[in-house]
Amino acid sequence: MPKRAWLWPLLLAVLVGGGFWFGFRANKADDRELPVYVTGGERMAAGAEIYRRGTDDKPFTYPPFAAVPFVPMTWVPKDWQAPVWFAVNFVILVLLARWLHGYACRDAADVTKGRLVWFWVVTAIVGGRHVASVLTNQSHDLFIAGLVGLTAAAWCRNRATAALWAGIGAAIKATPLLFLGLFFVRGRWFATGLLLATVVAATVLPDFVFPRVDGQSWWRAWYDVNLRGLEVGGAASAAGAWNSHSILNQSLGGTLVRLFTPVQVADPSFVLGQPGHVLVCELSPTLFRVVQIALQIAVLAVVAFGVRAAGQAVRAAVDPAALQRRVGLGEVAAIACGMVLLSPQSSKAHFCVWLFPVAFLVDRWLRGRRDLLAIVLFAAGAVVGLMAKDLLGKGLGNQLLAFGNVTWATVLFLLATVRCLMLARRESGR
Repeated sequence: MPKRAWLWPLLLAVLVGGGFWFGFRANKADDRELPVYVTGGERMAAGAEIYRRGTDDKPFTYPPFAAVPFVPMTWVPKDWQAPVWFAVNFVILVLLARWLHGYACRDAADVTKGRLVWFWVVTAIVGGRHVASVLTNQSHDLFIAGLVGLTAAAWCRNRATAALWAGIGAAIKATPLLFLGLFFVRGRWFATGLLLATVVAATVLPDFVFPRVDGQSWWRAWYDVNLRGLEVGGAASAAGAWNSHSILNQSLGGTLVRLFTPVQVADPSFVLGQPGHVLVCELSPTLFRVVQIALQIAVLAVVAFGVRAAGQAVRAAVDPAALQRRVGLGEVAAIACGMVLLSPQSSKAHFCVWLFPVAFLVDRWLRGRRDLLAIVLFAAGAVVGLMAKDLLGKGLGNQLLAFGNVTWATVLFLLATVRCLMLARRESGR
């Protein structure tokens, strides 16, 4: 029997069982995202308006290119759309796991079966904490994570196609535009231009393939309906789409809004106590903006510092290609943390990107490169991040969400990742 042939029937069983559980069974859930995407694809194919905030219960709010991959889903019978979407996400997850496994096995001399077991135990429990949310909510966050994974795979091998994958991701969800910082800080001008060109091309593509019946542009409609009212660096707040105080928004901006501003519109997802009882102290609008922007600039600075340190390490390395394969995932992981922290709206499913920083950190430590500060930061992030209502009960779990436990766990993972990128500069001669 070929090596690992036993995996195929296991994967098939998971695919069938998961398709039923997360597909047919989830058709009864009220918080599913898939119907939003499919409706957007259906309307786009017909040239009809897809941005109907205030009229749809769950409006389509993504860039226009995000509707394009879901046009083929409109050809699938409605009852089978959820199982098919689960199958797509399952394949992405398997391919992502396969690449991470290859990353952990990149140097055969340093790999043992015990190390690989520990790598996957910790990566699955901590890094995969929010993967189930993607499957349950039928969101497209694993699709974005897959593009981030392709970016990491190309970047670890120093290939310009990393910018192509990042650009496609940015055209779907905007936040991967942060990869511009990676290529800019590392002085990769061709990659910087390629990312921008990809975003522009993908954003205007729907206007040529699926022109609107009213003759307007899809990108202009997206901007007018969804972006015009957003503040730079703020938390998403729009009638009929986002509640600025929603505990489900675990972006840095969303958490700061709950902690330092009074509730304007009560969040129906948080029913404990009185509205706004997680308010630590009320800041004036001006002071709040100063604090908010300062912390978000600090996140950008930390990410940039880590990328710069990695670049210096690679340039000074005895074997630059080998070190790039090692630290490349760390750079992408730092960007991924920045994506969810700096987005106006980051639900728990968005944090499936924890797979990247956790895999990078665990792989490093299992290879003997241990640093006490980084381990403490990671351990604190894991403890804070794993506290949830399925362990602590709905009441306490919602309370922790209101205080932003997922947000702060991501901050700790980011700091641990950047700390290790800094240490790579010292180890570049090894």
